[in-house]
Amino acid sequence: MCYHCGCREIVPIRRLMTEHEQLLDLVAELRSAPDGPAADRLATDLVALLTTHVRAEEHGLFTSLRDREEFADHIKALEAEHAELAEALAPPITATRVLAVATALTEHIHAEEYGIFPAALAELGTADWEAITTREAAVLS
Repeated sequence: MCYHCGCREIVPIRRLMTEHEQLLDLVAELRSAPDGPAADRLATDLVALLTTHVRAEEHGLFTSLRDREEFADHIKALEAEHAELAEALAPPITATRVLAVATALTEHIHAEEYGIFPAALAELGTADWEAITTREAAVLS
């Protein structure tokens, strides 16, 4: 995870990065869990966290970046990856299905952490971050 650019000083990015860490921790637990109901519960927890995370990210940060020409293609690609993950992780949720997309999820998280988050830090101002926080709160409540 990124700790060098200052992204964690921005509350919405810090929250998203914390969720990324939680998602990666769940992936690691799944990889070492024996098959069975406990692994499937971990998978369900991961999908629930991912679903909430994506909703907040797309309505928050991505909304502030998607209309900016220099970010449009990158945001479109990240949203397409979100859609692919959602499709792959539609019910029934099992550890096997989550593990099948674990590498793609990990790569997606790294693209956000080392690409869009530092770029957003450089591009967005105080009013943007306040708007992001407001939109995230609306979708998370």
